[in-house]
Amino acid sequence: MFLNEIKNLLENELSPKIYNFNSEIYGIHYGKISNEKIIKRIMITVDLNLESIHFAIKNKINLIISIHGLINKPIKKFNTELINKLTLLSKFPIHIFVLNKTFIAANGGISDTIMVALYLKLDKPFMIRNNDENFIPIGRICFPNRYPHDKDSLNLEDLIIRIKSNLDMNIISYVGDLNRTIEKICIIGGESLKIEYIQKLIKEGCDCIISGKIFHSIANYAKEIGICLIEISLFNSKMLALRKLYNFLSLKYPYEEFFFCNAKNPLKVYK
Repeated sequence: MFLNEIKNLLENELSPKIYNFNSEIYGIHYGKISNEKIIKRIMITVDLNLESIHFAIKNKINLIISIHGLINKPIKKFNTELINKLTLLSKFPIHIFVLNKTFIAANGGISDTIMVALYLKLDKPFMIRNNDENFIPIGRICFPNRYPHDKDSLNLEDLIIRIKSNLDMNIISYVGDLNRTIEKICIIGGESLKIEYIQKLIKEGCDCIISGKIFHSIANYAKEIGICLIEISLFNSKMLALRKLYNFLSLKYPYEEFFFCNAKNPLKVYK
């Protein structure tokens, strides 16, 4: 296939460009854009670390699709790690497409993946505005589902146990009473939780929010107003969502070769 074909698919359907969050890196991040560039070997990865770049070179990849880019902010000073990456990439005809937060909001993206993995029922998307005044469905507001053999309502402890099992997470931080019944949940699959988000979600009837990084001040605020918070590691969720993307693309383009860089979470847990 041509580069432009998969580029258009990503930008318009799988991780839409309109969901770009302010000035973040998105789209073709490295490599000369050419509509006639033929792509035969595609790699999907969470990060563009040296491990994933070596994997791409070893497997003669033409296009890397990554959630995160080589950099996440303007360069003021080049470091050795970035120079090493660029030196490696310059020797091979590789293109890089960065998804970034658009893949959180996308249908089938990270927030959707968490919702499906936790067996929750969608009520509506949770929309926020970017700097261009576009609404982005960054989260998913859901109703809790019990498994068929369960009769009681879902409480906070049940939900945490489900997260540990279904998302393969060892340690989970939370705010709230474990015995509290959960009526409505919002999943925010990547954007840092903010007080204004909590205030909007309370008006939507949410009594529990599942998110990534939760700062101490946010946890204190949630405790004071009586809303439950669950902090999850997003690495496992990203890997799960990328697996879905890998499966979709490999079925859509059966004559191209797709590779999944099964990177390990750099953050380890001491047990």
